[in-house]
Amino acid sequence: MGLLKELADAVGSENLQRLSAGQGNFDTPGSDDMHSLEELLRNIDPQQLQQILGRVAGQIDSRQYSDHVTPGVGGTNPLGNLNPAVLGSIATALLDRLRDAVGSGNLATLARQIGLKTTDPEEMKAEDVATVARYAQQNEPEAFGKAAAQVGQQHPGVLHGFLGKAALALAAAALASHFVKMDRR
Repeated sequence: MGLLKELADAVGSENLQRLSAGQGNFDTPGSDDMHSLEELLRNIDPQQLQQILGRVAGQIDSRQYSDHVTPGVGGTNPLGNLNPAVLGSIATALLDRLRDAVGSGNLATLARQIGLKTTDPEEMKAEDVATVARYAQQNEPEAFGKAAAQVGQQHPGVLHGFLGKAALALAAAALASHFVKMDRR
């Protein structure tokens, strides 16, 4: 059985096509489309996921993402609603990928430049993680995409809070398109 057939059985062929066309609805964290995205995340090689989300990260509207992730903007705090262990996991993913991108010595300098008081994921608050996420998305989109891939595979249920609905729609379209293209080969 082909991969697309397996995914079509799990996600639904029409849903897969709709997602690949960018028509997913990610307004609600527990939506059917969110479950479909989680199924796609479970069926992709982690390296491929990092590449896809690295490309997608550069397409995310920086202002819209900043508004989404910044506590208090629009009356929300998506990262502040996470349990501390999951928030620490997101911080770790972001910091590790930034460290890979800019180098260990430069990470400490960068942290000071963007106003972080700590780079210890266990000590970081939602505001700190939002600061790192905003910086990575705007300045190191490939590192941001790799961090999003790691978060998505470790904690798929928190992607809505981490990425926001617009970024999720882009990611779902790219992932669904990837699977459709793979099956055509």
